[in-house]
Amino acid sequence: MIQLIVFSLITLFTWRVWRFTVSPMLNPSHPKEFPSWVPCHAAAFFCNSNGLLASARKYFNTNEPFALTVLGMTFYVVTQAKHSAEVYKSTDTLSFEDFVQGLMRTNGNDLDVIKVMYSPLSIDKAGFPNPQGDSLGVLAQKMHIHQLHPGQNLLVLQKRVQTWIHGHLSLRVLHDTCTYASPKGLASIELPLYQWCSEYFVRLGQQVYFGEILDKIDPGLPSAFLEFDELIWKMLYQYPSFLSHDMSKPRSRIIASLNRYFRIPRSQREDGAAWLINTMEDEAKSLGIDDDNLAVLVFHLYFAINTNTRKTVFWVLTYLVHNPSLMRAFREETGPAFDGHNLVDPFYIQDPVNCPQVDAIWHETLRLSGWSASVRLINQDTVIGGKLMRKGNRVLVPHRLLHFDESIFGQNIYAFHPERWQKENLTRSPSWRPFGGGKTMCSGRFLARFSVTTFVATLLRRFDIEKVGNSPFPQADQGRPVLGIMSIKEGHDFNVKLTPREAVR
Repeated sequence: MIQLIVFSLITLFTWRVWRFTVSPMLNPSHPKEFPSWVPCHAAAFFCNSNGLLASARKYFNTNEPFALTVLGMTFYVVTQAKHSAEVYKSTDTLSFEDFVQGLMRTNGNDLDVIKVMYSPLSIDKAGFPNPQGDSLGVLAQKMHIHQLHPGQNLLVLQKRVQTWIHGHLSLRVLHDTCTYASPKGLASIELPLYQWCSEYFVRLGQQVYFGEILDKIDPGLPSAFLEFDELIWKMLYQYPSFLSHDMSKPRSRIIASLNRYFRIPRSQREDGAAWLINTMEDEAKSLGIDDDNLAVLVFHLYFAINTNTRKTVFWVLTYLVHNPSLMRAFREETGPAFDGHNLVDPFYIQDPVNCPQVDAIWHETLRLSGWSASVRLINQDTVIGGKLMRKGNRVLVPHRLLHFDESIFGQNIYAFHPERWQKENLTRSPSWRPFGGGKTMCSGRFLARFSVTTFVATLLRRFDIEKVGNSPFPQADQGRPVLGIMSIKEGHDFNVKLTPREAVR
């Protein structure tokens, strides 16, 4: 037994010296690999991937790309802004489609449908213009831009957002719809902030994109989505089915409800749906994609719509509740956009010249609460940051680490200080990546900001809001990966009290 232990230790030591000392010396052009005493960093990656990446960068004490292995996959980690720009420019050798197609397989799309989605289409096909002969998978990104970038199509959605918020942000409606609230008579209402923001914004997003039909099909769909979204990391890591029933059950319910949606005659729902939903349906069906697979495709859009704005508005309000002077500044700056309690000029709020504090609060919230990372599959040996990255491995750009660069964002980097955004052109820094970068930059960023700031401004106009009790500042769940904004740790929600304010002019 002693001999076996000694042999095992010698083997482990020999492996470690070869892997992390000798091999790097023989291959100086390759990124150095973060050492470990086991063959990979899986446990640390799944428990706290952001902490692992921060530890690795600190270990190497350099801005050069480094490598780490997780479950047999090698990730080249890029933590310097100028190197991340190289990643986004290397569209010929680095692919984002691998990640998307992996999600399609995981969530139930047939392999032949995935192949159809990523096969080039004719340049003169009917429907959405295709001058480059792109596949529907690529065209879908362009359709998102057509709907969600500034223009008439975005204005339609913004109007829907404004109308929905106007009708769903009164004490009477809150008493009627928030069954989990703790009313204190009719003069005020107490709400768990994270739960309320989450449910409110999922219902908002669902209404804006799909109209009332989905709510009639399944009134509990927003609750199912929230159950799924808090476990989305199991989908991202492709957990085996026996370990992910709690995630896959609500996911199946969402997909089934979307399937029922598309089985309703088009004439009964198209007027309530966004242009993007109707166009995606037309393009998919023109390729022979059935309702089952169409529901899975649109499921990816459904969670993209709803996963981040609900958490962003929670963090904005949390920082304001804990910083009364900032809350007053937000309320005062947005005041000219209102006539009494009615928002008459939502675009006044979007202009940083009119509302510099609102603009700074928005950016600082994204900086502190964002988690997202960009992942690319290497299709051909590529040099990034002066290091050779081998075909078949993956490049990882952890945006959160970029947002804590003191040379860019100043001191007290872990504190909430909106005034740091008064620094000229800070939003133009290549270290600022709250929505990703390159061709895959989040196209919903304009609607997200409009929705969050419109909601917060209207809420502060109509209500006084205060924290109930002495609960500590909620902690973000930094360990689990998400597609944008972090959730809170379990048990860290807190109650707020809303009291109507008198109408002002």
